[in-house]
Amino acid sequence: MPEYYIQPVTNRQECYTCHKVVTGKKKFSKCSKCHAITYCSRECQKADWPRHGWNCVPVMVTEYEGKGRGLVAARDIKMGELIFMDKPLLKLDTPVFEDFAADVSLDNLLSLMKQIEKLPSEAKLLFYKIGGRPLPKSFRRNLRKVKINKEYEIFFMNARSDGDWQILFLNGTLLNHSCAPNATHCGLKPKEHDGYEDQCIELRAIKYIRKGEDITTCYFNDVKDIGCIPRKRKTVLKAKYGFDCKCPVCLGQVPGQEKIVKKLIDLHKKLNPTPSGWKKQAGLWSRIVDLTMELYIGHPSDKDFVKKAMVTMKLFAVENKFVVIQSAYKALE
Repeated sequence: MPEYYIQPVTNRQECYTCHKVVTGKKKFSKCSKCHAITYCSRECQKADWPRHGWNCVPVMVTEYEGKGRGLVAARDIKMGELIFMDKPLLKLDTPVFEDFAADVSLDNLLSLMKQIEKLPSEAKLLFYKIGGRPLPKSFRRNLRKVKINKEYEIFFMNARSDGDWQILFLNGTLLNHSCAPNATHCGLKPKEHDGYEDQCIELRAIKYIRKGEDITTCYFNDVKDIGCIPRKRKTVLKAKYGFDCKCPVCLGQVPGQEKIVKKLIDLHKKLNPTPSGWKKQAGLWSRIVDLTMELYIGHPSDKDFVKKAMVTMKLFAVENKFVVIQSAYKALE
């Protein structure tokens, strides 16, 4: 888990290990990798490495009024930069996780408690510090139907699905939501990264993030499913996640976004899965790409330009009977 926020980020006049203090213009050295912690000497840094090595990421944990804990950048982070790699902390084999009561079973509860017992002491302590977002009303009603322990509630409110499992990532639980995020998760399979025993996720910056700025991701995957009405979007977020969104988009600081979403929804409705002419479809996709480039709302998965280009390529090849291009499309697919 990242280091805790120190004001200013980070206090360069006190050594984390021995607490030695300097005054005036004198400053100690910060960790060159994460910039999130300060030491007075190499000896102090080496002594703290068994603890800090697990936490050596360029972000810090801080408390946000009304949102609980979150992450801020400990240094400037470039667009596309890897912020941290997150390994699974806990896993449950429950692919459908929509109904709070229906998905609870004795086997799930026992499996979860056994996994928690096997955690290292520091990881176990951090798990109980995660807490959980306020339960939506529909879930609170279901609490009367089944007996839920504290551990399952924490897991349920913070786990994410990969299609086969519900997985809790320790660092990922600290990320707050923004409809216009500056970072996103990328799933990684074990075979793609040797040395990782299980499926991991990496957090990458999708914008330039300044030192001290909140690190945010988007909790919903497709903005078109929520629609173009701000009130509706905020209602959905409140019902599902239990908070009032106060991101720059919802506060009206990023104008014109709802109009873009409305245009995108209208264009997607015009798409024909079995078009009679590829030129019209290519024009629609081109307009969709142009509008999406102007969109700050939503998850980057919305911006699947490669897929759109592939669709246009296939339509073009089939329409004109270009066998070579069709073969190339199959190879790329």
